[in-house]
Amino acid sequence: MHVIPRILSKMAFPTLCALFLLSLTRISVCTSEGWILHVTDFHWDRTYTNRDLSCNGLVNTHGLYGDYWCDSPFSLIDVTIKAMKNATQGKDVDFMLWTGDSVLHTADENLSIDNNVGILTNLTNQLQQTFPTMDVYATYGNHDYYPNNQYPPHNNEIYNRTLEHWRNWINDSAQETNFLKGAYYTVKTKYGLRILALNTNLYYTSDKVTANMSDPADQFVWMESVLKQSRRNHEMVLVTGHVPPGVAAEGGKTWFYQHFNTRMVHILQQYSDVIIGLHFGHEHADTFRIFYGHSGQPEMALYIAPSVTPWRYKTSSATGPKHNPSFRLIKYDRTTGRHLDLVQYYMDLPESNKQNRPIWAIAYTATTDMGIPDLSPRSMDNFATRTKNPNGPEFQNHLKWRNANAEVMPCDALCHSLIYCNYMKLHEHEYKTCLRDTQQYTASILGKRK
Repeated sequence: MHVIPRILSKMAFPTLCALFLLSLTRISVCTSEGWILHVTDFHWDRTYTNRDLSCNGLVNTHGLYGDYWCDSPFSLIDVTIKAMKNATQGKDVDFMLWTGDSVLHTADENLSIDNNVGILTNLTNQLQQTFPTMDVYATYGNHDYYPNNQYPPHNNEIYNRTLEHWRNWINDSAQETNFLKGAYYTVKTKYGLRILALNTNLYYTSDKVTANMSDPADQFVWMESVLKQSRRNHEMVLVTGHVPPGVAAEGGKTWFYQHFNTRMVHILQQYSDVIIGLHFGHEHADTFRIFYGHSGQPEMALYIAPSVTPWRYKTSSATGPKHNPSFRLIKYDRTTGRHLDLVQYYMDLPESNKQNRPIWAIAYTATTDMGIPDLSPRSMDNFATRTKNPNGPEFQNHLKWRNANAEVMPCDALCHSLIYCNYMKLHEHEYKTCLRDTQQYTASILGKRK
């Protein structure tokens, strides 16, 4: 009775399903759909209502669940994790992606290795207690290291201490060397999907340690070897990390040093046949990017999840929009890895503070509200193309969803072009050309509206 399952468990998942189907055995797992839970950018400020170390503005009334000027108090962390648990009820959620930035926005003098590791450890414990049986694939954010952003290309105390708490999630002793070297690893899920968990903070323009290197921690070489082996093994791969490649709409610059962005995009495009999706955080906004092949066809989609923290940036020249706490669920086909749908959740922060209770809702369901059949690269390209009209419902809805239903900022021709080109152009020189051409088109459309 037990011999056959043991043999089949060693086979690739599609092969296993085919065998069951050929035997006419009704096994729901062969055609089943699963869900992925994605949460990012908690940015826990344990000084909220006390020293307000993360707050960018004067906070006169400290709301129970936080303030748009500040990072997350524990009360917000707590109700977010509980809402994540509630959202998963009745759904077959196979694993969680936790894409980093758990530490608050503040100066290095307010932080330490013990402080940062303490925040990472406490959040890890919260997630493990709430989701004791769920596989979690965690990656660092740029703020999680001490000193801020300065990830080294070698072993260090933070990697060592974090591994003690993430070891059971990684659950592969062979990957511990990679994690201790550069905080990256790969694991295979129970349905055969391979997770490629990257430390893209090594390529971030704020990291002065790695600026002049060609391959910090040998992550590029390792990444190519994993993808090459996955192609040989007919595996589908999901890529995840914190800082995404490509050009950010805010400022029109790559987050990576240009030589790192060029190499990362090149590697990903080389293996677009095995990569079924890329999931990142960092931008605190809901957006996406599309990778195109040489023929101009969409080949991969990168999805960027909005943050838990409601913190809005403020500089001498710009102030970020208000945005609500968020997390998301992604439906996928367990056999092919194809992304089928996305449900985005948000908490109405002002109303929650007013009523002293968390008020969560669905911001949108992709297939229903974006007018697309699935989350394939072709579907995302279709949606992106329709956002070229700045007055159209697609772009106006994206403006609302972008900040998790918190605030729709006025968006002129430049604003629209920055966002639109962000979907489609992964290199700065291409982005600037798109920006020039699209801005002229958008200005003419907006002019007609007047």
